[in-house]
Amino acid sequence: MAWIRKALPRRTIQASAKSTVTASASTSDCNLASVQASVAACAAVADLTAGLDFVFDRLGDEGDPGDELQYHLDQLCQQAERYTNSSLQDNAGEEWSCSPGTGELIRAACQCAVMVYDQTQPMGVKGFDIEPVLHRSPSSMGTVKAYSMWKIPFTPIPGWSGKTLVVSIRGTATVMDHMVNMNGKPKDASTLFKILSKGQRVNVQSHAGFLGCAQDMIPTVTADIRQQLLADEKIRNIVFTGHSAGGAVASLVFLHFLFQQSPDPWISNCKPSLITFGSPPVTSISLTDICKDSSSIGVLLSIVNEYDMISRADGPYLQSVVDLYRSRHGLPPVFNSSAATAERDSKSWPLRLPTFHLLGDIVVLKLHLVDLPSVQGDDALSQASTIVVTTLKAVKVSPKEFAKLLFCDISTHRRKAYIERMEMLATQFWDNSSSLNTGLGELVLGTSILKFRN
Repeated sequence: MAWIRKALPRRTIQASAKSTVTASASTSDCNLASVQASVAACAAVADLTAGLDFVFDRLGDEGDPGDELQYHLDQLCQQAERYTNSSLQDNAGEEWSCSPGTGELIRAACQCAVMVYDQTQPMGVKGFDIEPVLHRSPSSMGTVKAYSMWKIPFTPIPGWSGKTLVVSIRGTATVMDHMVNMNGKPKDASTLFKILSKGQRVNVQSHAGFLGCAQDMIPTVTADIRQQLLADEKIRNIVFTGHSAGGAVASLVFLHFLFQQSPDPWISNCKPSLITFGSPPVTSISLTDICKDSSSIGVLLSIVNEYDMISRADGPYLQSVVDLYRSRHGLPPVFNSSAATAERDSKSWPLRLPTFHLLGDIVVLKLHLVDLPSVQGDDALSQASTIVVTTLKAVKVSPKEFAKLLFCDISTHRRKAYIERMEMLATQFWDNSSSLNTGLGELVLGTSILKFRN
């Protein structure tokens, strides 16, 4: 939302958004994706800002508007922390782990999801040898996202053979990208893929902005993949990946290739996988189990950092967050609270039922504290009976559990936050001796000591 603040400070945001919707109504029927995205984005902004006038009235009055916006984001996080569903509880979900080969593949996918933003970024010192293949620039209107392809010569995963092609789609980088992101109306996805489950047609709607991007990208992506397969017949696996909005579009592109009505003879012989990082929800129903019924797929994961608000960000969720922040200032809700989930209690903030869902097994990366016994020695550190260190725990949660979580942080959504945590996990997968064995399957993050307990 930073682009909104820069372009239209204070209450003029809402008034301008409403006037843009009215003025654009006659042009929206021209079926231009960019116009439709702009109109829908302005309508969404007008809707959300209706409950935030008290915030926009202050932005820019004193000091740096960026500092004031950060102040409100911090206040929002503090308000969320009052409720138990603002974090993943220790008894939620189930501990997640994977083979070393799969861990290396996930890390490689994360690197590709980050490098698509900047081709000059250096690779890590461990893991696969990744060969850059091509890079495509985005369209000027944001309806076609940038994407890159890499090749991995060998993937040490049981049941996998041959080389792996990684297709990484870029997330948000421009104002037009934000417009696409805000175009969140549900739209029939049958023009991109058709799903049959147990002989029955599955009706699926998708985020209109991301669906439009995927549809516009399919012809070029298909041609590029086919070219790579023709040039290198050893490619047997295709991994689609992306961070943030790039992950959402990658999810839809993956669905297109998995459920093609007229499969490409070359592409259909490859094992497709999807690994996203901080993706927003994208389909009207959870399709993970249906996808996993296909014997042809490889890895299907949606990696989420705990507290990452973007991973929850569809319309009903953002409306719930607006009401949450209004409650901090003693203001009544502006959105319909009757749509809240059934399990409401005084310790949990009620959330409206989601419009969209993530694709893939949801794995939440959770930082927390663990007591470890100290090693006897002469220094001050070893004199403590226990040492409290920060650890990273990977937890698989169901879509139903995930829909109850109140994540409100933006900093954990950054690409840097994801690449750092994946590097930490990769260290555990590659070299178990480098991490301290806590008996919980967790990874100790570095050696910095937070405090001692005698």
